Amino acid sequence: MDQYSALNQIKILKKSCKVCSQLDIELLVLHILKIDRNILFRDNPLLTEENYNKIVKLIDRREMGEPIAYLTNNIGFWNLSLYVDDRVLIPRPETETLIKEVLCLFDSRERWVLDLGTGSGAIGLTLAKERPNWNVICSDVSLDALEVASKNMKQNSLHVTFINSDWLSSFRNRHFDIIISNPPYISPTDSRILSDGIKFEPLKALVSELDGLKDLENIIEASSQILADDGYLFVEHGYDQSDRVVSFFNKFNFSDVRQYKDLNDDDRVCSGKLKRC
Repeated sequence: MDQYSALNQIKILKKSCKVCSQLDIELLVLHILKIDRNILFRDNPLLTEENYNKIVKLIDRREMGEPIAYLTNNIGFWNLSLYVDDRVLIPRPETETLIKEVLCLFDSRERWVLDLGTGSGAIGLTLAKERPNWNVICSDVSLDALEVASKNMKQNSLHVTFINSDWLSSFRNRHFDIIISNPPYISPTDSRILSDGIKFEPLKALVSELDGLKDLENIIEASSQILADDGYLFVEHGYDQSDRVVSFFNKFNFSDVRQYKDLNDDDRVCSGKLKRC
């Protein structure tokens, strides 16, 4: 067989799949053919044998639990299209809660902003697009992650500054107006790290000691030294960690501590203001 009708083959391939949904297969076809969904359903293009074989190999990986975003090297986040691979976490819709709350609280006036542990660059690049006057710095301890984030900056025609840093160790005191972080917050004993999808993502970006709270506490403590007067810190955390995270903000003398719910109505984000005077 040299050529195949795409829509017909999608239906046939779905019959032998246990994990891969029909939508997953459609996305893989779109990825291999480099077309959009309108063209797929309007033109029902023919698959060459080479394209068919590529799609089958990707389906096999999906059947093993690998996330569709890694197979297509693409994920939508806020208003960006981001490249992702297994060097970075796949941005989640829950993280858009961070974006929404920051944009609601701060106007377009020039500010110094740090996206701490940027990964794919999702948070920092989104803020750079929404607030072009902000000076956005994206930091990560992983050079691989910074390579992915740099690719996304170029892909989306944006400009941010990248810094290789172990959390806040490379930054001087009282510099940033806003620090935003989505750090590792899953406990090493949490069974979720072995589940399909998550087990393919970089463990270091997921797991933190002390029941998932070690990095959160370290970031909140260090930010109390790095933030400018009246500066704000926003952190994402687990759905069941809100009370502990609030206690860290209070411990390190933040005021106006707030909690925010995500789209699933779970406590997902905390923020605090640092008033030095």
